[in-house]
Amino acid sequence: MTIDIAFSLNKGVMVGMLAALNSVARNTAHPTALRFNIAVPPAEQGEFEQALRQYFPDPPFQWRLAGFTPPQYLADYLNQRFKPQNRDRQNSRYMQYARLFLGSLFPDLTKVIYLDADVIVLGDVAQLFESTQLTSDLYFAAVPHFFPAFLYFGKPLKAWSEIRAFEKTFNSGLIVTDVSHWGEATYATMRHYMDWDASYDYRLLNLGDETLLNLMFKHYLHLDARWNRCGYGNMRPLAWLLKKDLKQVAVIHWSGGHHKPWRTPNIVYGDIWRQYAVMS
Repeated sequence: MTIDIAFSLNKGVMVGMLAALNSVARNTAHPTALRFNIAVPPAEQGEFEQALRQYFPDPPFQWRLAGFTPPQYLADYLNQRFKPQNRDRQNSRYMQYARLFLGSLFPDLTKVIYLDADVIVLGDVAQLFESTQLTSDLYFAAVPHFFPAFLYFGKPLKAWSEIRAFEKTFNSGLIVTDVSHWGEATYATMRHYMDWDASYDYRLLNLGDETLLNLMFKHYLHLDARWNRCGYGNMRPLAWLLKKDLKQVAVIHWSGGHHKPWRTPNIVYGDIWRQYAVMS
């Protein structure tokens, strides 16, 4: 059995991805079953390949890269919405949404665990992979969190009918999905919400593609909370408040937008991140 793991990122957060990948491999009982599927900007493929070969010269796992060029409708949407001021910022936005196209980037992919670059995985992903039973009707799984749905919207009153339909929001730093079930209806739903945002001058949806995913998958399979203990990138008082006994943690996620472990030495669980970091 192959356990597929996916990342999508640009080189600005490569250091995080390398640590995350290292943590997955070191905490999986049978790393030879792992296959890492990494989506990157086409112009940066050489740098990623060089780094992976340098830091994992004889890996017990498989890895492969794919260059992601967004379809024109997505590029137009992201450029209008975010108005990136340089190529790096543009690539960052493109790669944030690349995970929505894993099936076209890696055509043989089916069930896959997607990870953000700002995580460390302490659990054995084989357990998560094997226990998550997806179907053609329920092909998306994530960890619910306590983020109120109305905060995903810049104009919550305009989105009230959608907000009422939410069961429970989820953080998208770890998801399990079967991309073979992402068909025309899935992408039609995605484009519907992008057009909806555009109709309000791109001021309706907050927080990038996490809002989009929550809209697309209001009904999803709920994973155990230990697989995405998130919020550790928030301001320190809140991050410390969220801290858990490591027996209750399979994934540490430095979400929150303020701090990342490769930039902030004194961060919650920063000592654990440094155990897996493979470059400065």
